[in-house]
Amino acid sequence: MLFASLMLTFCVRPEPIEGELAYLKKVAHEVVDSAMVLPGAGISNGGKNTTGHTVRVPGGTQDYYPAFWIRDAAMMLGADLVPADELEGWIRVVAATQPGPDGIDFPHGLRIPPYSVPDHITLKGEACWFPGAYADQGVGNYGFLPPADDAFYFVQMAWDYVRLTGKTDFLKSNVRTGWGEQPLADVCGRAFESVEADPKTGLVLCSDIPRKGRVDWGFCDSISKSGVCLMPSLLRWQASNRLSQLFSKLGNPSRTRQYRAEASLTAANLVKSFYRELPDRQGMLVSATELGRKDDLWASAFAIWLGVLPRRIESAVARHLLAVIRAGGTVIDGQVRHLPPSGEFGGYWEKASSGHDTYQNGGFWATPTGWLIVALGKVDRQAATKLLSEYVSYIRANRSKGAPFEWINPNTKTAANGNYASSAGLVYSALSEAGFYRQRVE
Repeated sequence: MLFASLMLTFCVRPEPIEGELAYLKKVAHEVVDSAMVLPGAGISNGGKNTTGHTVRVPGGTQDYYPAFWIRDAAMMLGADLVPADELEGWIRVVAATQPGPDGIDFPHGLRIPPYSVPDHITLKGEACWFPGAYADQGVGNYGFLPPADDAFYFVQMAWDYVRLTGKTDFLKSNVRTGWGEQPLADVCGRAFESVEADPKTGLVLCSDIPRKGRVDWGFCDSISKSGVCLMPSLLRWQASNRLSQLFSKLGNPSRTRQYRAEASLTAANLVKSFYRELPDRQGMLVSATELGRKDDLWASAFAIWLGVLPRRIESAVARHLLAVIRAGGTVIDGQVRHLPPSGEFGGYWEKASSGHDTYQNGGFWATPTGWLIVALGKVDRQAATKLLSEYVSYIRANRSKGAPFEWINPNTKTAANGNYASSAGLVYSALSEAGFYRQRVE
């Protein structure tokens, strides 16, 4: 009922908020379109797109990440930014890199488990399994296993294709993989299984041990964590739900039950593993149970956006997010730090390759802003609309300079990588999927 009342309040807001939403939608389309690389087209540092399919790189300033990143591409989905025929091409490009039952071994102890999904793919269609990798897969600085999120984002691509088309024929058709022609539904299921989860809890396991370590997800690829990790576990819950829906549409009750059970197991253990009770009816979610046991603001907002938490816990986490923002230093111009700026569970990550007040270790990002707007709306409607207004105002004021950026830090006069797609597309799609845009813009 609270969310319904939030939507009602947004509906009767005056025209300025309506204009902000429309402007955000316009910018999202502009930025995501500017990231497009047509077949045969070339970009600096990335060469020519020879995949045979249109792909989109992480930003409109195409040379700073000159490849097709699976998670960044998936963050352009969920609304109306990418057409279904293009998305079909993405799925084929990713599936073609999936290794078979033997996996792949690289020098320096790097190991690609069977049926994995890469971190990114060059415009020649070559798999890059680790952050920072291209022809050379690296030496383990970003994990010895691929990041734990991309397989789940690949499932999102298949799910979104069905959302856009209403058809399941593609799921049943064969696609080219590294282990031969396989039905797409099976390729998705195998990808889901490639990421190790604790069989007792359904939560994703990460390690900081040489030859076993992995990045928990790409927007923390400079951060070391261990134990079970929150963000990939949330993505796993989302992917298992989506797989259950896909297999239900395919008329496969056993696989439907399998993934529904996985989702239930994960959901049942999120609070037990990650939730910490705080005073004043607040609560926080830590990012990992061992190294990286910090107050994860992004994942907390995402968990609320997903609707995976019990109502009491959801409200407590939302109140905590509101309190942290009111305390200052967490949000600048509508963009968000990964952690609160101070306190036992805030400040900076214990182990990171990015320096203090930079990148994922103190920079301010818009990637989670849409999730956070929805989360704040659970407890304070004015705070939610204020956050939206601040972010749109920032883009308006800095659009000619390249906003939205990947991350900023006004304290160090930093604004990195202009026209960054998730800073526009994900904010828009997060609000759209939550019902925000259906009520106000369309």
